[in-house]
Amino acid sequence: MEELKIRALICGGAGFIGSNLVKALIENGDKVIVLDDFSVGKLSNLDILAPYDPKSNDKLTVVTGSILDLNLLYSLAMQVDIIYHLAVQCLVKCNEDFKLGHEVNDTGTFNVCLAAMKFKAKLVYISSSEIYGTAKVCPMPESHPTDPQSIYGLTKLVGEKWVSIFNKYFDVPAVIIRPFNCYGENHRGDQYAAVLTNFIKRALQHKPLIIHGNGEQSRDLTYVGDTVQGIILLSKLSHGEIVNIGSGSSATIHDLARIISTIAGEPLNFIYEDARVNDVFKLEADITLAKTYGYSPKMPLREGLKLYFEWYKKHGEY
Repeated sequence: MEELKIRALICGGAGFIGSNLVKALIENGDKVIVLDDFSVGKLSNLDILAPYDPKSNDKLTVVTGSILDLNLLYSLAMQVDIIYHLAVQCLVKCNEDFKLGHEVNDTGTFNVCLAAMKFKAKLVYISSSEIYGTAKVCPMPESHPTDPQSIYGLTKLVGEKWVSIFNKYFDVPAVIIRPFNCYGENHRGDQYAAVLTNFIKRALQHKPLIIHGNGEQSRDLTYVGDTVQGIILLSKLSHGEIVNIGSGSSATIHDLARIISTIAGEPLNFIYEDARVNDVFKLEADITLAKTYGYSPKMPLREGLKLYFEWYKKHGEY
């Protein structure tokens, strides 16, 4: 019997992880509605098989709007079976405007919960490893204390609490997924880009790589394809489960700089600058629970970084 296809609403679907999730769902034959205000995401990220054309694409509908518009959310949620919630103000933007970060990440998440409840849609909330703060034990299980060190991390934790409340008291089927540091195609390359993208941009410009802090900060880096497959796999859960997805290993910023230098094919110097505000020092996911549900990241770090380097060389701005 053919597997029943789903109708999905992806809030923040034109962003980095969101657009890769759109691609994977459409390739699976599912129908997708993207809601995005394009403050971060790009329409070009949704050029799945060809440049996006709303007149000829019966699998993908793109709506420009905000999760702060509850009536708009209602009009979209009534059409779908599942809502993937990835709309967010990122870490750096939250530092710049914490009021907007609170409104989008917290009030917006509350609105998404209301829409899921009203139209009986499953809710997949994409949280963040930032809710943990710096690792107190490694690897970090889901039971690790939550101690966010940034406004962004705090807002994502508040979002988790709303989802848990709606699941427990209002019977909204939901799962909370905590991705660790993700990289790959469609990662943003502007002033808000993460350290890895900045390394690649500077390497392509034949410039020294800028390291903030002492370079011994470590991250659990996961290729976006593995992250997306984890999200789709775990979207089958519905009882408020909280699950990490990551690579299950970590690399220091120094390690990343050296790998990028090798991929670039030239010895690049490093420049050290002040540490970033509220920067988490160490992250490494314990993915034991995710593995019990069948999650298995496939992409080795060096191979994934090479793929991303080549993609950015072709598609990125530098």
